[in-house]
Formats: sequence, C-alpha cells, structure tokens
Amino acid sequence: MFRMIIATVFTVSLITFGVSQPAAAQGPGSKALVGSWVETVTFPAEVGRPPLKSLASFHPDGTMTCSDQGAVTTTGEMPGVFTACHGVWKRLHGRTFAYTSLELISDLSGNPVGQLKVRGIYEASPSGTDYTGVSFAEVILTDGTVVFSSEVANAGKRIEIELP
Repeated sequence: MFRMIIATVFTVSLITFGVSQPAAAQGPGSKALVGSWVETVTFPAEVGRPPLKSLASFHPDGTMTCSDQGAVTTTGEMPGVFTACHGVWKRLHGRTFAYTSLELISDLSGNPVGQLKVRGIYEASPSGTDYTGVSFAEVILTDGTVVFSSEVANAGKRIEIELP
C-alpha cells in the first residue's frame, strides 16, 4: 500500500510540475543549447578515423564541458591521454551558436605534450532536441606546432529525462 501511495504522489507531481526539456531548450532563444547532449563526431574519409561519441554540456553562463570516447590512445604516432574539454559558447543569432573548447594532452607517463583545440558552429533544431554543425579541430604541441588539423561534422541529440 505504501508503495502505491508513493507511486501515486510521484505520478501526480510529474503531471503537476511536468517532465519535459528545459524551457531554455524550446525555441530559438539565446539558451537553446543549454543542457546535456550525446554527440557524434564524424571525420573526413582521408583522416581514416571512425566516428566517435562525445558527451557535452552547455551551461547557462556560456561555459561548456565535454568528454570524448577514446580519450586514451596507445597506438599511432602520438599515444596519449586527453582530459575532458572545457570551453565557452555563445549565441550568434537565432538557433546558431559558436563554441571553442580545449583538452589537455599528456603522454602515457603523464608529461604534458599539447592540447586539442576545437572551434565550431552549431545550429539547433526548431524542436531543441538536436543540433548539427561543423567544427575545426587542431592538435597543438606545447611548442605551438600544429601536428593535426581537420574539419569534422557534428550531430548532437539532447539527453532528456527518462522515467524509471
């Protein structure tokens, strides 16, 4: 009986207060990007890398954080460890947003070797549940030498509340 009462109270509170995407995500407003997203990053064929997933959160104060799948590489020309990204974003107009993020890179012994800088422009869908965009990524060594650069395609899907 107690479980039934708790379930009823929970259901009534959901109906009363609503479970939906944040108000900021609805429409073309300046905060349409605010929230958490699962993103697919697709590289050009000539890079020879398969798409990867990234988790990104855009905060109301114009800051962002993200973490990429495969943040540790043990093969290739530059094995290393990438930190989570930190960055900033802003609305350009309508549902169009620009961002810049940085990830620090260290070798497998923990010594700093450089950073990954990514700059991009996203367009949020009218529903606020998706975005697409293009970004420019650069791996820059600590001495300033750019050892990798590529344009990538981005497609994000908002993480929404799912009831248990």
